[in-house]
Amino acid sequence: MRILSVITVLIAYGSLYPGNFSTPDAGAVKQFLTDWRLFTSPGDLLGNIALFFPLGVAGILFGSGRGDATIRVAGLLLFALVYSFILQLAQVWLPSRSAALADVLWNMTGMLSGMAAAHVLGKRSPGSAHPFDAASLVPLLVLILWLLTELLPLVPTLDWQKFKDALKPLLVEFNISFSAAAMHAAGAFVAGSAFVALGRQPAAWLGGALALVWAGKVVIVNLTLDASLLIGSLAGYAGCLVLSRLGRAKLFEAAFWLLLIAWSIIALTPFSPASGGTFNGIPFATMLRGSMETGARGLVQSLFIYTALLWLLQRTRMGIAKATAGLVVWSCLIELAQMGLLGRTADVTEPILLLLVGWALSVMQKHGDPARQETVTPVSQPRPLVAVPTGTSGKHALASMAIGIGMCVAIGWLITRSPLIPYNVRELVYEGHPFRSLLLLVALLYWAMGFPILIVQWLARGELYLLSFPPLVLLHGSIAWLLLWSAVPSESIHDIVGAPVLHWPWEWEIIGRFLALFSLWSVAATAGAVIAAKRLLPGANGAQSALLGWAIGACLFLPISYYIVVMVASTDNLVELMAGNGSVGAFLLIGLAMAGISFGGAKATLALIPGIAGRTSAVAWVLASGALAYLAIYLGTEQVIVKYNQVFSALQFLLSSDRSHLAGPGELAVRYIALWSALIGAIVMVQYPLWRWTVSNRGSPIAV
Repeated sequence: MRILSVITVLIAYGSLYPGNFSTPDAGAVKQFLTDWRLFTSPGDLLGNIALFFPLGVAGILFGSGRGDATIRVAGLLLFALVYSFILQLAQVWLPSRSAALADVLWNMTGMLSGMAAAHVLGKRSPGSAHPFDAASLVPLLVLILWLLTELLPLVPTLDWQKFKDALKPLLVEFNISFSAAAMHAAGAFVAGSAFVALGRQPAAWLGGALALVWAGKVVIVNLTLDASLLIGSLAGYAGCLVLSRLGRAKLFEAAFWLLLIAWSIIALTPFSPASGGTFNGIPFATMLRGSMETGARGLVQSLFIYTALLWLLQRTRMGIAKATAGLVVWSCLIELAQMGLLGRTADVTEPILLLLVGWALSVMQKHGDPARQETVTPVSQPRPLVAVPTGTSGKHALASMAIGIGMCVAIGWLITRSPLIPYNVRELVYEGHPFRSLLLLVALLYWAMGFPILIVQWLARGELYLLSFPPLVLLHGSIAWLLLWSAVPSESIHDIVGAPVLHWPWEWEIIGRFLALFSLWSVAATAGAVIAAKRLLPGANGAQSALLGWAIGACLFLPISYYIVVMVASTDNLVELMAGNGSVGAFLLIGLAMAGISFGGAKATLALIPGIAGRTSAVAWVLASGALAYLAIYLGTEQVIVKYNQVFSALQFLLSSDRSHLAGPGELAVRYIALWSALIGAIVMVQYPLWRWTVSNRGSPIAV
């Protein structure tokens, strides 16, 4: 059911992108309900069919096998019909989308096509209880994706002029693109490897498939047969025949490296270095903008490349998790390189798509492995009775975090509509994409507050792990920057870290300043978590090792952070709020306040875990940390600021609802308590699944 849920969410994302809901014109709903035109454009028709095709396949292959088969199929179709209609109706409120009742029909066509394909690919009927053969399904899927990559949009024509135009690039112009030829060669080679995995002779089957591709290039609209395709596919065909004689292992290994190299080449060509690269942080945005046909072709090509690479790595005895992680890293490096190329835009879509493909293949592997379907009940053995806290698995922790993220987005939506919230907080949310902005901000919240727990566990291992704190802090800040940069307007980031003044290319100066500022939180949050959980850390000297590793990193980061944030600041927005115009003592006091809040949140979290003793003392520690944090903030911030023709304190500036309504002393105390309580609650919500997961293997009650 998990894969069905993911596909359902992706369908909603693709249908409702970019999410800029607004009031429709009068009569828009009536026009939608009375518009019975069946055709809009071939690309739109193809996109609507393809959108629900995976849902049909997954509904049959991964749906519940319980109950009557006819009822299950009818339920899937009814769900798809209602879901498609709701999404199309919602598009009435999206000015950038065109709602059409006919799209529901084409969505259902895709659903039925997917269900029919699942019967063939899965080798089972809806009433069968036997799992499909994943070993045969994946190479067959690779072949289908390869054919779709070459033959989309799959709309043939009998226009004689089109036939002649399709052959002109081969017979008249005869231009060869090395990158395109390499990609065609790799595709043909991988297709031949898939035929070998299916037990077919590549000479005949791959030859027939290539003939089909060449013919399709001539008869399908918007396609041409050029020299790059012909020469590349022939080279891939010949290479596959030669290496197939050396054994399957050599063939699959060669196919992987050829496809990896071809993918890298086509992603980086034309190689024209230039400064001022851009990065798109909205998933699938480039595929959803513009032509539906172009977006579908790009998506299918990426799916083919990633599915084939992961499958080939599996055939070389590499685990799916390691293969996915390695390819994600390589994909990120490619996207980073594209930021320095003329006319290229780095995109977060490709790494996300790779992760989705890897996850889907792992689910298919588990679902289709008969050995995993059998459960053996072990003979119960007597064991000693010990007080074991109720643990949680990694999957349960992730599920809890996903639920928490959804709740936070909903709460954030309501909070940002309240006039009591400070204006500088409300400005963080993009007006054009509020839900996307809130989702990324909540992801930033979880990352900022959750990752220090993993840092603590890492440092507690001791030995060389003591030196891991600096790179972990940089990783913490880098991903936080990416989330923040994608979530809030650039003006809000400049208000915090300052505008670029060193004329560095792209955003590197802003990134450096943000990392310096965020490292203060990383250091403080890690310190608070280490002290709060000193009795829960693994190993005999886990707490001492973690504190030592933290001290090594803190001595490195704190001076650098102070120098960049205060001494060479490009804005006075932060410095003027610190006591003594940014004195070292004020800087350290603010860090102490952060550590106190982190300590209080971690203490409260640990006190809620079943099996943890000392809850009464934990409450006292939490309250004391709140008072300590307030004292540190009070002493570390400026009390008299003359600005905007007013005199106010730093706390008034930070906690007041707006500049014209400055909070008094009593209201400031109430607002601080509310803010502190919200921070403690947020830390508890974020860290509870993580702490419970990390301490679930403890065998006896532990005092917190």
